[in-house]
Amino acid sequence: MAKKQFYKRQRNPIILLVCEGKNKTERKYFSHYQVRESHYRLAIKDSEATDVMGMARHAANLYKEYQMDPAIGDLAFCLIDLDLRRDKYDAYLKAKQKYPQVRFIVSNPCFEIWLLYYFTENPKAESSSQAVKEQMKKYVPGYNEAMDVYDQCDLADKYAVAINRSEKKNKLYSEESALVKRNPYTNVQDLVMLLLDV
Repeated sequence: MAKKQFYKRQRNPIILLVCEGKNKTERKYFSHYQVRESHYRLAIKDSEATDVMGMARHAANLYKEYQMDPAIGDLAFCLIDLDLRRDKYDAYLKAKQKYPQVRFIVSNPCFEIWLLYYFTENPKAESSSQAVKEQMKKYVPGYNEAMDVYDQCDLADKYAVAINRSEKKNKLYSEESALVKRNPYTNVQDLVMLLLDV
């Protein structure tokens, strides 16, 4: 008599995104990538900690809790804003060393730089995150962090333009230039390309 074979149901890879708890912008934007027919399971989690090391620790803890496995494609990301601050940049460098299982999606000064690439080829360098948010209001009247810009501005089919613009800008920076000195800067496009399997 033949032995019964047991098959383990394979699960889709988990892509974990850890966002600052107070920032609704990132959560709203990435929630549009939580689609049933995708090749991954997207888990978006808020971090009570707003400091880079605390967020990275939270991501590492969730990595263990979810029993994530890089062999099947599981990935953990922390979305951080440098806010043009050297101390945040230094904390990011330390967190990269301490938590190698966590990848970082960095924007400088803030995530809205990514959103601006949907509307303009050249977002202006600004002296603060608040100034970047004011710049957003030129393209999205009444913009605020609670707004669902993705839906409201119908961004679903415009990602290729934003990706190209962001990559083009990033190529202008010297490899030796620290991320905190790159203004504006974001690597959100890397995560978006992964989610879209581009």
